[in-house]
Amino acid sequence: MLRDGANGAKRANRLSQPDHLEPLSLPRLRAEALAGLGRDELTGVLGDIEQLANRLAGYRAEVLGALEVLNQTGEVPDWTPYLTLRDAAGVSERDARQMVRAAEKARSNEALSEGDINPAQAETLCDARVPDAVRAGLVAAAAGEDTDATRRRVRQAETDHCVETPTERFERQRQARGAGWRRDHEGMLRLWAKFDPETGAHVEAQLEMLRREYWNDDKQVPKGRRSPAQRDADVLAYALAGITLTDADAESVGRLHARARRNRHVEDVPTPSRRTTPRKGAAAPVRAGRGQPGCASPGAQMAGDEGPAIGRRLPPAQISVLIGLDALRCQTDESGLTDAGTELPPEIVRRLACDAEVIPMILGGPGGPADVGRIRRTVPKRLRRLLVARDRHCRWPGCHEPASRCDAHHIIHWLDGGPTDLDNLVLLCHRHHHHLHQHGYKMVPQPDGTWTAAQEAEPTATPQRTPRQPRGP
Repeated sequence: MLRDGANGAKRANRLSQPDHLEPLSLPRLRAEALAGLGRDELTGVLGDIEQLANRLAGYRAEVLGALEVLNQTGEVPDWTPYLTLRDAAGVSERDARQMVRAAEKARSNEALSEGDINPAQAETLCDARVPDAVRAGLVAAAAGEDTDATRRRVRQAETDHCVETPTERFERQRQARGAGWRRDHEGMLRLWAKFDPETGAHVEAQLEMLRREYWNDDKQVPKGRRSPAQRDADVLAYALAGITLTDADAESVGRLHARARRNRHVEDVPTPSRRTTPRKGAAAPVRAGRGQPGCASPGAQMAGDEGPAIGRRLPPAQISVLIGLDALRCQTDESGLTDAGTELPPEIVRRLACDAEVIPMILGGPGGPADVGRIRRTVPKRLRRLLVARDRHCRWPGCHEPASRCDAHHIIHWLDGGPTDLDNLVLLCHRHHHHLHQHGYKMVPQPDGTWTAAQEAEPTATPQRTPRQPRGP
């Protein structure tokens, strides 16, 4: 092993030869030197560190490739290269498997070896279903952007070049579904799962419904508020096992079920309602019948109904989908987009629309009857749908949290005379919404449709002035 003394000495002698050595190093600054650097200098150091880490990841891929060549020649057969990496690097078997898989995909990518992109970008570019000429352009663009931006660019390139239809993509994703759970070294249970977009939209809608209820309660807690990860864990605990850890959570669940019972009584609808919202154009409001074949929501039953235990833990959830009217009419292949940011093939949305309420909206004009002006501060459902259709996600620069995890923020605060109109609203995720109010920022729209966050000018100080307090949406 590399940690063995004799082997380590051989390795050091081998790498000391000039014809084998390519410098992979970075001067390390001591803590006192780092303390004297400014923000720009520190971020520059971070960039240098990441570039070196990327180059090392590329080097690791090349070394693993050399081991694979030995395996193929039969000189040194090794059918478990991930165990070799585990023992050499001291990482877990799970991490070693992941690194070997990533190295297999990224081995031919020179941009990784040069440090221009990171391993996640290299893997995404390798998996991209685009022509080779397009892939080369994607690699060049990835050198100046983050991993999330690369994934969005690749997804758009796959759409533009029609390598696979939305339906083919959906079927491939359905085949790739999977889940698992295991105990870690402390005995804690870890879960993972991935679903195709349609099933995932149903699952996510159920979880988001309870998560939102928990979040509304947590916002009232001044200190000791649980973290987002802890809140999501508590959501899963109830969804999977019916467990609530606090009286407040039990009350939240009770409110959800009471609300569902009221809605069922009023509408006399035994199955969940899904909403499909055209993104452009107009359509007549339609409320289709329920219970049609292939349109039932899986595992969404009221507590006490017959059915699997997991399915009756939560009341039915509503799924909102934005899609262009032309796509809904089978005239284009544009995908639909849920509030959680999930893309659904148009064929799936059309099938869901058989058992859904269609709500027409026209973007590019005034909000019309959805705007409520100074009448109320809270944003009504129809106006929020317009806002989601326009913004899609958190508009804080660089953030892409889905609309389901966003608040409607008044650009000019309602208490300062701002109306509850579409032009005075913007979507912000919970974290950036709180940050904006806490630190006195304002959102400024740009001509190209993007937004910037600018520091608000402080009012003239007076002897009796009190600190600015965070405000609501």
